Amino acid sequence: MDQNLAAALAADDAAEDAGMHPDDRRTCWTHQCWAEDCIDRPMHTNLSVFS
Repeated sequence: MDQNLAAALAADDAAEDAGMHPDDRRTCWTHQCWAEDCIDRPMHTNLSVFS
């Protein structure tokens, strides 16, 4: 894993623990990658938005 990504994951984890909304993450905790790299994956689609 890239050191910049690892540092960003840790920073996002800490910020989320401190109260940041999960939607504000720059990284994906589930896939351990940058958020923009997996934003279109099905598990990130909130079907209630389309109802």
